[in-house]
Amino acid sequence: RALASMSIPAYARQNLAWAARPPGPQSFWHAVGTAVRGIGRQIDAVGVGLQGDCAYHEKLVMPVTAVAVGGKAPAIAAAGFVAPSANLVGDVSMGEGATAWYASLLRGDCGKPTSVGAGSQIGDRATVTSSQIGAQTWIGAGATLVDCSVGDGASIGLGATVCAGASVADGAVLTAGAGL
Repeated sequence: RALASMSIPAYARQNLAWAARPPGPQSFWHAVGTAVRGIGRQIDAVGVGLQGDCAYHEKLVMPVTAVAVGGKAPAIAAAGFVAPSANLVGDVSMGEGATAWYASLLRGDCGKPTSVGAGSQIGDRATVTSSQIGAQTWIGAGATLVDCSVGDGASIGLGATVCAGASVADGAVLTAGAGL
């Protein structure tokens, strides 16, 4: 209750945020910031030139989200969410509202396509290769599915493994860590 009486109304927060800005028009500060960043890049270039081969070059690797293989690219236009660190390779299709979460891997480059049904979720670090995933299906984090079929409304637990040729029926549940 004491915290509730200390809360600041939205209009007061907005006024405080506005008052914390530096004086002058925003375009002026944008120009100053751009100039300072440019000067910083020039100083960095001079330093690299002086160090020669000993210079350290910071290179951040951008995650690859979709990779075409053999002329077949992933179809993710209807997907609800594909995490920046998710990787989709080859002939992969995602249904409307389907999601691929962080560090997941969907591969359709092993001779068969991979399809994910509408509203299905592929969890963090899950690997799906050449498999057919039904609609409204949940694939848990760290699960591995290879050349299999998973029915509509099924649930594959965290770290579970579904091997080649296996089939999971509609509405079935495979518990965490299980193998099929």
